[in-house]
Amino acid sequence: MDGTLDVQADWPVVETSADALAKVRALLPEIGASDAKFEQDRRVSDAVVESMRASGLFGLVMPRNLGGSERGFADLVRVTAEIGAVSGSAAWVYGVLAGHSWLINLFPEEAQRDVMRDPTTLIATVFRLAGEVVEEGDGYRLSGGLGRFCSGIDYATWVIIGNAVKRADGSVEPRFFVVPKSDIQVLDDWHTMGMRATGSRSIKIDDAFIPAYRSCSLADMLRGSTPGARVHDGAIYRMPFSSVAPFSIVGAPLGMAKGMVQRFAQELGGKLAGADPLDIAEQSATLARIAEASAEIDAALALVISDAEMIDRATDPREITPLLSAQISRDWAWAVQRARHAANRIFEASGGTAIYDGQAMQQMFRDLNSGAQHFAFTWDRAMTGYGRAAAGLKAGDFTLPKRK
Repeated sequence: MDGTLDVQADWPVVETSADALAKVRALLPEIGASDAKFEQDRRVSDAVVESMRASGLFGLVMPRNLGGSERGFADLVRVTAEIGAVSGSAAWVYGVLAGHSWLINLFPEEAQRDVMRDPTTLIATVFRLAGEVVEEGDGYRLSGGLGRFCSGIDYATWVIIGNAVKRADGSVEPRFFVVPKSDIQVLDDWHTMGMRATGSRSIKIDDAFIPAYRSCSLADMLRGSTPGARVHDGAIYRMPFSSVAPFSIVGAPLGMAKGMVQRFAQELGGKLAGADPLDIAEQSATLARIAEASAEIDAALALVISDAEMIDRATDPREITPLLSAQISRDWAWAVQRARHAANRIFEASGGTAIYDGQAMQQMFRDLNSGAQHFAFTWDRAMTGYGRAAAGLKAGDFTLPKRK
């Protein structure tokens, strides 16, 4: 690797996993106290995002030579889950924006210089943007661009988008592109059941020219052979995109589930404090429900962290075999759906009070079930994908949807 890109960051480096956890736990009181306000405002506050930025946690998977910590995806999952226990939306926004400090480093060095001139820059994404991309001069022309779910766009100055180049010979090549926010119109259409403060609104790009160096082939990203792999020494920048990307968000729903159980246990403990032993005995089934749900959620989180640690240890993208890639996808979906079902059983025991507006449990319930709807956590797709790989059948393509 050349390792020629060198930028000084204004945020602190996170040296260890313990340091990462200490930093995020110091932020939890501020984040948790504001969660209801986040939902009301439909955005995480600028103050909280700035606190995250000042902590250095956005740089967890950013390369060292850009001033990042290059800690790896296991720490990213752990930190995101910690935030998720007190605020689902804040966890999602954090995970998305922190994860994209890995994604930008797959692009050519010149693109990295454009974007990371200020290494505290935050980047949003729309992985599947409608519209047409054609070759033009020394770059590409994008027209009619429209895409949903641009989480964290309120704080980003650049957006990475996915589309397919339509070439003059009729062939189509899926690629990713980096576009400045100044080329983008943000549509205020994020009105949802839950996760309201992620601000995951749609974006529109009527017409934009994108220099060739601000583009990266999806095929290279899936192979772990991107231009960025020649710039940074860290092996995590050579890992296959499809086996890495959801690690940035999976911690959020797992943390939300954990937070629901913790809150329920605390509230039940308060009600039963000083109660007659017979009254406590009558709650045995409910107390057992806490144990069962917490064990399932802890197991789900441990499984995902184990997969992330495997990615962090890998030194060559070829170590991530098709079967292993399918296993990672299976585990993301299984973990989130298992945690979702466990936390929902806790909500069932929360009584009528939990359904009132303003009650934290009903917001956590809505946020968790909204986050678990993400494509990466679709169990039907993940389990059949793993089954195909285990049986030695051809895997499905991780590409953009076909359009007429």
